[in-house]
Amino acid sequence: MLSLPSFDNQRLIFHAARQTRRKAEMARLAVHEWLNQHDFELEEWKNKTALQMGIGISELEHKLLAAAQSQVVSSNKDDNPDSETKSCVSS
Repeated sequence: MLSLPSFDNQRLIFHAARQTRRKAEMARLAVHEWLNQHDFELEEWKNKTALQMGIGISELEHKLLAAAQSQVVSSNKDDNPDSETKSCVSS
């Protein structure tokens, strides 16, 4: 049987998680709508940038995705300083 404070903490954690999911879904919809509205401009920018770099559009897209992924990885490492120490200890 759960004590009242324990139940209350679990209820608050569940509520916070639900709110976070709702906010993330609202952000996803807003970004999706913005991308749809500015699709032509984004395509124009990709064409111009790829031409300036002397590479194909698919290669530019690949580089952009790789850069975004490395940013996420480095951001995750910055957010969790213990992860680096744990990986060094476990090696």
